[in-house]
Amino acid sequence: FENPIFALNDGEVAYTDKTIFTGVNWRIDKGQHWQVKGPNGCGKSTLLGLIFGDHPQCYSNDIQIFGKQRGSGETIWEIKKHIGMVSSALHLQYRVNCSALEVIVSGFYDSIGLYTKPSRKEQEVAREWLDILHMAEYAKTPFRQLEYGQQRLLLIARAIVKQPTLLILDEPYQGLDYLGRRLIRNALELVARENLSQLLYVSHYQSDSLDSIRNTLTFVFDEQANCYRVETQAL
Repeated sequence: FENPIFALNDGEVAYTDKTIFTGVNWRIDKGQHWQVKGPNGCGKSTLLGLIFGDHPQCYSNDIQIFGKQRGSGETIWEIKKHIGMVSSALHLQYRVNCSALEVIVSGFYDSIGLYTKPSRKEQEVAREWLDILHMAEYAKTPFRQLEYGQQRLLLIARAIVKQPTLLILDEPYQGLDYLGRRLIRNALELVARENLSQLLYVSHYQSDSLDSIRNTLTFVFDEQANCYRVETQAL
């Protein structure tokens, strides 16, 4: 794709009784990793919805994504093909009891659970990821028998196995203990360092920032306008 990967021009999301944010100008260029910060309720998830195309106001905003103007006839599936996603909401939805290996393989199909016979190549790539995450011994272990942090790691591998252009991590540490956070952090640093995918990392804790991510978008409350604006810092 040409630059930018994503651009939002003078973005605004407003409902009849409330404006969430306004005046958002932001672009993600090729090769950039970003962290999105801000308090709960500021619009971080709403912004992700504009990128994904599953927020109703994504068509009333001026958005370019993967070289196309949003609303120019692209399907939501064409967009999602190039995006990997990990969130605590996905974790809650992932209720099927397939094995650790099958969870990673399901990323090739964007499915929750595995309903297609995978190719040998897909299985090999999934096994490589189990090795990278030091989880090879759990290949056949049912997902729900694993520790919560290990489950989240598998969901990260599931999101990145198809090598998406953009990997979105929405509060990836939520619900994890210290060890789980360390595991996830190491995996994300690896992805960023090796440029396996461009990270878009959403977290409202300053302490969660990753060394490899130097670009930040921060939601700041504007008292006068009674809504949020953003400040960006790109290096």
